[in-house]
Formats: sequence, C-alpha cells, structure tokens
Amino acid sequence: MSSPSSVHPKQLVARDVMSPDPVCAEASMSLEDFARLLDDDEISGAPVIDGGGAVVAVVSRTDLMRHLGGLGEGLEAGRLFELLMRSDDERDDAPLGRGVNVRVEDFMSGDPIVCGPDEPLPAIARRMCEARVHRVVVVDADRHPVGIVTSMDLVRALADA
Repeated sequence: MSSPSSVHPKQLVARDVMSPDPVCAEASMSLEDFARLLDDDEISGAPVIDGGGAVVAVVSRTDLMRHLGGLGEGLEAGRLFELLMRSDDERDDAPLGRGVNVRVEDFMSGDPIVCGPDEPLPAIARRMCEARVHRVVVVDADRHPVGIVTSMDLVRALADA
C-alpha cells in the first residue's frame, strides 16, 4: 500500500486508501443484529453479501432510519432504541412492535456502487458525488468485498497530499 502522503491524490487508487476486509451484513439479518453489528464495529454502514459472499447491496444507519420512519404507528422510535440497546441477557422474544419483524433486506439499498482495487480515487469520488453515497465497496473479479472506501478516506487522502 502506497503512503497517501507521498503520492498526489490523483495518482492514488482504491487499494491505497481502502479499509481492507470490510464488515458485511446478510440480507436475512434481523434489525437488532444489524444494529449490534454497527455498534460493535463502530461503523455506519456495510456491504450486504449473498450466500456466495458476493456484494448484492449496501445498508446504512440512514437506510434504517428512513425505513423506520415509514413504519408508522406499529413502532415507536423510543421503544425501538430501548430494545436495540438491551444487552443479550435482557433480550427476550418480544417483537419490536405490533407485527414488526424487520430484516436488512427490508431497508438495504440495491445496486451498490462498487469499484475495483485499481480504480483511481478521482473516479471514485465522482461516482460517490453523483450517487450521493458515503461509501464504495471495493470488490474482486467475483464481486467479493475486499475493502471499502468511505468519504472520510477520500478526505484523509486529500489532507495528506
């Protein structure tokens, strides 16, 4: 990996700034498990992979909050956060709200923005701006996630230049 401070940002590629081995979610993951994943790994979003490990979507806190805002009266925000913040010993089988059984597949964003490890940063930045996203999943030839480039990674590369 090149040192971003020794290379002009226009010469950097995804592999130079990406976080390798990204934490991934699965479409069938429950809302509680997804919230715990974000909290445990201190991240705001993740690629969603299929059974073969290929990226099929991305999911973020923003996607979750948009979805929850649309659930209406079946789920109160205060109750949701109370349930999500319980420890494993405090958890029971009580549903989040009347008939609410939320899975990642209910609020993930399909058609994720992906790039290869050798894609130049300016191209990645343009795609992120056009799509209005904060992360691009770096994938191999089989669409397996090998890294993630976030808007903060781009800012850091620019600051280090």
